[in-house]
Amino acid sequence: MTAGYTPQQSLVGGESRRLADADLGEGDKHTGEDHFAHATGKTCKACGRTIEAGQAARRRGETDWAHDVCPIVTN
Repeated sequence: MTAGYTPQQSLVGGESRRLADADLGEGDKHTGEDHFAHATGKTCKACGRTIEAGQAARRRGETDWAHDVCPIVTN
């Protein structure tokens, strides 16, 4: 029996190399844009303030949201 690649292994290897070099960014976004969730209008579980448009947020549990980094309070 000869050691070597089967046609299926060769196909998988070629596809793996193609995907390694591909830009897999979302079609309507450029690679490098943020990947944060945006929860405009939700209340932050950590600080109690409203999450504003453009502020990155994360899910906390199944229904709660929190700022990725809560804004600094200035009085």
